[in-house]
Amino acid sequence: MLVVDRVTGRVRRVEAVGVAVPTPRGAGSAAAVGPGVVPGGAGRGRHRPPTRPAVVLVPRVVSTVRCAPRPRMPLSWLVALAVAAAAAVIGLASLAGSGTGSVPESTTVVRVQPGQTLWEIAEESAPGSDTDAVVSRIRELNGLGEVALRPGQPLTVPAG
Repeated sequence: MLVVDRVTGRVRRVEAVGVAVPTPRGAGSAAAVGPGVVPGGAGRGRHRPPTRPAVVLVPRVVSTVRCAPRPRMPLSWLVALAVAAAAAVIGLASLAGSGTGSVPESTTVVRVQPGQTLWEIAEESAPGSDTDAVVSRIRELNGLGEVALRPGQPLTVPAG
């Protein structure tokens, strides 16, 4: 028995109940029927199978997005900003250099007073110099580490 498959459009020969076997091409009236050909449509040629959607050629329309123009900064503002930045750099550099006189080379010996710190001694002995550098120099001259000072202890300090 010959059966037309509605999904594929092929003619099949049924051997047993529920089993379909493809029919060979040269077998009788089924020779004109093949894949993509509608059965009984002699002379109409190849057609699209009924389950396949039709191809529709539609031109693709791409819309363009228009953005607002970006506001431009005037050249005078850029120059003013560059001048301000340069002034800030120069000002900070001058502040960093102020009060940092070199540590005096000449030395003198002083005695530590009760309650006096190394920082206070450095400020008194070299008032125009960087106090941190003077403290480091006093530690170096007297071989001090993190040792506490004793009242009456003699210290060699930079004088200036």
